[in-house]
Amino acid sequence: MTSSPATDSAQDEVTQTAADAGKRVRRPRDMALSLAVLFVPILLVLGVGRFLYGDSTTATVDPAVALSSAARASMSPIPQGQVPDGWKVVSAAYRDGVLRLGYLTEADKGVQLVQGSGDPATFVRTELSASAKQDGAMEIAGADWQRWTGRPGESALVRSTGAVTVIVVGPVGEADLVKLVTAARA
Repeated sequence: MTSSPATDSAQDEVTQTAADAGKRVRRPRDMALSLAVLFVPILLVLGVGRFLYGDSTTATVDPAVALSSAARASMSPIPQGQVPDGWKVVSAAYRDGVLRLGYLTEADKGVQLVQGSGDPATFVRTELSASAKQDGAMEIAGADWQRWTGRPGESALVRSTGAVTVIVVGPVGEADLVKLVTAARA
């Protein structure tokens, strides 16, 4: 028995309609629900972890690599890798002749020790701001340091020894800056 082309066409149409009916149309709402099913457990785990264990996600770094790079470049004096009690080293880099060590105080405020060579006045203005002004002098651990005001809300201590200038700057009080200078003995 042979079938006519009209019958074949009708059967193909019925088969195609059945296949189309089996396919489900996906809507944006379906995608949102699928993502919610994935994200809700993740958010619960993160939330419970922070609530039960506290936020101790501050990453610390070892400044040894940056300090050794500065030493190889004959930058002296090199600050010691010491950190005041309760402080954390959160960044350390030596690039383009400038050593940068970033610290986080006990009160979670950032302080940076920057050491470089060249003209001290240019280096200080580059690091603090063009409007930075000297605001007196003081002695710390037998070395002369200058107080500077720089960016709004920040104070700085600056010391120049020959061609090397050290700047300790941050939005903290002078006592915290002195604490870092004493620990680092820069």
